[in-house]
Amino acid sequence: MKNQIEIYNNRSVFGITMLNKYFTKAPNNVVSDIGAGYGNMKQHIEEINGIWQPFDFYKKMDYSILWDLNNPAPDNISKPGIIILLEVLEHLPNPLLALQNISNHIESDGYLILSTPNPRSSKNIINLILKGSLYAFQEKHLKEYHVFTPWEHIVKDFLKTAGFEVLEYAIVDTQYQNRKPENYKDFFKKKIEWFLEKKDEKSIGMSYGLVAKKIKK
Repeated sequence: MKNQIEIYNNRSVFGITMLNKYFTKAPNNVVSDIGAGYGNMKQHIEEINGIWQPFDFYKKMDYSILWDLNNPAPDNISKPGIIILLEVLEHLPNPLLALQNISNHIESDGYLILSTPNPRSSKNIINLILKGSLYAFQEKHLKEYHVFTPWEHIVKDFLKTAGFEVLEYAIVDTQYQNRKPENYKDFFKKKIEWFLEKKDEKSIGMSYGLVAKKIKK
């Protein structure tokens, strides 16, 4: 992995940048967009001459392909050279099984581009100290089905088990740094965030990104 950690304002910028970087290295031009939502990545994938193959657990678009990641990929679909998995991992009750099914879906030497909430973020650390729970994984976040806390070392181990080699780590979603404090409490919280982020670069970003390559057997 690279020593210098790149910083991206949000998941879309991260995903597009990594697509541009790895698309020509991929074994084919099919891009499986898992958790495609309303198709935010479609335009860019097609602009770089990729074949967009959208999947979701619930259909938000007529042409999404339903896929419960607890199960193998549906039949009669193409094996992709790249998989996009942005802000999906935290919603999975069986993340290792899901990554193994994803690994079986992708071509050897294909690339997995993922982002997921950062439990190590300064905002999470402060919330843990003050309230006893991570900022993005409180009980109220069950409504969003945040059921897996994606600590980096665990995600990397799951990826290795599923047959991937991690190539890059990135800081993702730093928009909160530009907010203006609304009161003294918010001012002091922002100062503590700044202090924590100076001590630990990986506490920057509400999310982090990984790029992993499917190891050829």
